[in-house]
Amino acid sequence: MGSDDLPTEVGRSVELFLSAIDEVAPGLVTGFYLVGSVALGDFRPRGAGRGQLTTASDIDFVAVTDQRVAGESREMTALSEAHARTVATFRRPNFDGVVLTWADLTTGPSLCPDVACAQESRFTPAGRSGVNPVTFCELAWHGIAIRGPQPTEIDLWADRKSLHEFTIENLRTYWRPWWQQNRQRRLLPLVVGLSAWFPVWGVLGVSRLHHLLATGTMTSKSGAGRYAQEVFDPRWQPIIAESLYLRTNGAEGHRNYRSPLARRRDTLAFVDIAIDSALAMPT
Repeated sequence: MGSDDLPTEVGRSVELFLSAIDEVAPGLVTGFYLVGSVALGDFRPRGAGRGQLTTASDIDFVAVTDQRVAGESREMTALSEAHARTVATFRRPNFDGVVLTWADLTTGPSLCPDVACAQESRFTPAGRSGVNPVTFCELAWHGIAIRGPQPTEIDLWADRKSLHEFTIENLRTYWRPWWQQNRQRRLLPLVVGLSAWFPVWGVLGVSRLHHLLATGTMTSKSGAGRYAQEVFDPRWQPIIAESLYLRTNGAEGHRNYRSPLARRRDTLAFVDIAIDSALAMPT
């Protein structure tokens, strides 16, 4: 996908942000790249659910500056104002990303300090959202250049060993606690577990990491669903197909559950065995 082929929702947010930043701080953002679902060809502007519990995609970006932007500088104010203007005009999809320097893109995430970033459309002057091997490798292998040279023309950090180690750590420190927390019989985990977001996030999210560890390559949520259909036991096919259906708004997969409780049960069971399977792979 090239910059001229962007989905309407993506193009309008990107155009507004770049025009706003150029207006208040000309020359500050010298590179701008799309990563995430847009870059992986799986952008879904609409989905089931609302708020944080929606299956719709976010717009994920990497903005690049020549020099570090930090503190309460004029440049930081400009970034904050441009982002605020963008999300005030287009509340959905979320406009999330990270602001790095060209030097950061070469040295990698471990040497990068806290930077300006946005998550769930909330901007912070110093954070680590997006400062990880996933963002850097997505940029190097799949990134869409809106401003600046193509990723293939830059000396970008993309270390497969670090990505592999980060994925294993993510399974251990995020996904296993996520499973433990959401299997509890308390009101909030139960409400979340009955949402359409729950199987999309859990089943397809863990399947993405399983795919990466098995193949060494990255895939989207929908791609992870197709992969899971091929490699997991037939008993898991109903929940995989349901998750793929919910992710693609019915374009793929099919509905299998009349009961959200049964869907929650099978989501948790699949996440449990998929984590174990992924962690058991030889390194």
